Amino acid sequence: MTYEIRALGVADADEYRRIRLESLRLHPEAFGADHDESAALNRAQFAERMATPGLTRFGGFDGSHLVGLAGLQIRSGAKEKHKAHLFSMYVDRAHRRTGLAEQLVGAVIAGAREAGAVVLHLSVTVGNAPAQLLYRRLGFAVYGVERRSLLVDGVFLDEELMELNLDSDPAPVRSPATTDGSAASSSGR
Repeated sequence: MTYEIRALGVADADEYRRIRLESLRLHPEAFGADHDESAALNRAQFAERMATPGLTRFGGFDGSHLVGLAGLQIRSGAKEKHKAHLFSMYVDRAHRRTGLAEQLVGAVIAGAREAGAVVLHLSVTVGNAPAQLLYRRLGFAVYGVERRSLLVDGVFLDEELMELNLDSDPAPVRSPATTDGSAASSSGR
């Protein structure tokens, strides 16, 4: 199947609102946002969110019908502008296993690189095997687990924290050091 992948704009607010609410209703365990809180937002509030600087929402269209989403946040500030975050990934059930998810993640990766990011982060609910496998297949690696990340219907859910290095020659990484050159300790010793 062929999809049009593009950045969403304010003119897409109605379609975006429709599929975003669908994703939150059908998969509350996969998103930090709450369906009822989001459903209380009107079109203008959705449109305002879509115009937020540093955030790009990509959509996958089957004709004129929006059937998939993926968001990109570019961090701001001198010390964090090298980082990007993939968020709100969702593909309508009828369009899963068609390559759309890979195309949406590909658009986010390309957008992050274009913005100058060298690392792309995401979080995925532990147990969401299809998403976990997709991200691993695309080169993301787990660097941690956030315990009790979400509370859904009285149940705590953990999230895997994943990253994709976007540069092939990363700058040296060093840990903070004390004045004597030894590594700093979190225990204060």
